[in-house]
Amino acid sequence: MASSLTNGVHALHGSRHLHPDQGDRRGKGMYLMFIFPGSLTSSGLPIMASSSAYYHSSQFREHDIGGFGRCTSPIEAVLCPDGRQSMYCQLLCGLLDRGVVDHVGGTFANAFIRGIQFLEDNWEEMCSNIRTGRLSDWIAHAPLRDAVAARHLRGPDPALADEIASECARKPWDGIVRRLWPGARYILAIVTGSMSQYIPVLESYGAGLPLVSPMYVCTECAAGINLNPLDLPSAVSYALLPNIAYFEFAEVTHGDDEKVQASTGLYDNLGKLKLVDLVDVKIGRRYELVVTTFAGLYRYRVGDLLTVSGFYNATPLFRFTGRCGVILKLREYKRGGSPEGHFTSIRAAS
Repeated sequence: MASSLTNGVHALHGSRHLHPDQGDRRGKGMYLMFIFPGSLTSSGLPIMASSSAYYHSSQFREHDIGGFGRCTSPIEAVLCPDGRQSMYCQLLCGLLDRGVVDHVGGTFANAFIRGIQFLEDNWEEMCSNIRTGRLSDWIAHAPLRDAVAARHLRGPDPALADEIASECARKPWDGIVRRLWPGARYILAIVTGSMSQYIPVLESYGAGLPLVSPMYVCTECAAGINLNPLDLPSAVSYALLPNIAYFEFAEVTHGDDEKVQASTGLYDNLGKLKLVDLVDVKIGRRYELVVTTFAGLYRYRVGDLLTVSGFYNATPLFRFTGRCGVILKLREYKRGGSPEGHFTSIRAAS
């Protein structure tokens, strides 16, 4: 499965950059993970989000690919179909293990921020659970309740409850991640592309913790990894892994933004667009990504615009620079392309 391979490669590479001094003494990650309900196609084939498929897979359950064995969340919480119960118990277990947590995060920046906001609304109830050693009655999903009670919430711990309550009661919540998980080294979440709008909030919660954007993921496939995870979000580039999918590129502009070929609508056929292979891209040039995947997509236009920022040995590195043909209308004023431009305009108008 492509997701397991990508996560495995990232875990190995991340250990070298982010935990070089820890080895087998690594702590746990307070990493929020969720499944989303799937559906059936008209012919009866099951479809679901790639992350949900990965969490249901044997690779995730049995082989701890991506370091799941070092996460605070029990697998029963990740696979719980009720999002509120899942969120509550993942955060509760993260607080119970706060002394051994060495990083925090979620797949995307907005998911992690939702988790912190949920914690702000529910920390008093969680502290009550820790103080009494008893899980709230409304956690009714039996596998989840049994797992938390048996492996995490093993008895009353009023001292830990008081420590957590003293930090959560302090307002504002600037630096709350550092205060609740003092051993955390970084926040792990995708913060490029449309997720870049959440960087200021993460920086406020993290109070100086590095933001690590691990992977380049699109709806069609988990395409690449960040080989320099401690780069600033504005400088992050990704290496596309050629064994994940077959990548082709429609050149859009040269480095001087001069248009190379006329683009077509995202949902049009490729038409006369000239495509180049991964080995033929040029530094400084901007391309529209086209993928052929093992799942059956053939020359599918993802819609992402990528600029070649450099090379890692012979592997091209790409920076996400926008979406093809996207136009945002703000009071009759239209902007196209770069998400950073949209967010700058929105913040300036707010």
